[in-house]
Amino acid sequence: MTIRIMLADDHPIVREGLASVLETQPDFDVVGQANDGAEAVELAATLQPDVVLLDLEMPGMDGVQALRAMRARDPEVKALVFTAFDTDERIIGAVQAGARGYLLKGAPRDELFSAIRIVAKGGSTLQPVVAARLMERMAGPRTGRADADGAGPSKQGDRGATHDQ
Repeated sequence: MTIRIMLADDHPIVREGLASVLETQPDFDVVGQANDGAEAVELAATLQPDVVLLDLEMPGMDGVQALRAMRARDPEVKALVFTAFDTDERIIGAVQAGARGYLLKGAPRDELFSAIRIVAKGGSTLQPVVAARLMERMAGPRTGRADADGAGPSKQGDRGATHDQ
């Protein structure tokens, strides 16, 4: 099965380099390239790729806005965010918009290839560093209580979980 991929990034050299790297895989076909979010929305509607590889920081309509617009037209759009931005707000915004995966541009090519295949099959993937940030954010501030001596929860029978009642 050939995976049809559309690229959306405002840097031509990045798009061209990605296209060249992705085309080394016999099951990948780069079917289109968008220069900004608005173009990505239109191109995704026209081409209906299996996976949209989407940067977040683009002029005009950013990647999160573009993904929301794509999913408004077609809720089945499968997008993999591929960006240099790893702030909590960016990660959460992309996931809330419907991204199926999130990789930083420093990821090794094999990790990118794997992520594209996972997303194309309907799965989800987060780069470990991104998953860790998201999990830390979702866990919120620590709420554990200290003992009277300030040393933390009792070790007697405690396996690390405390429950306030």
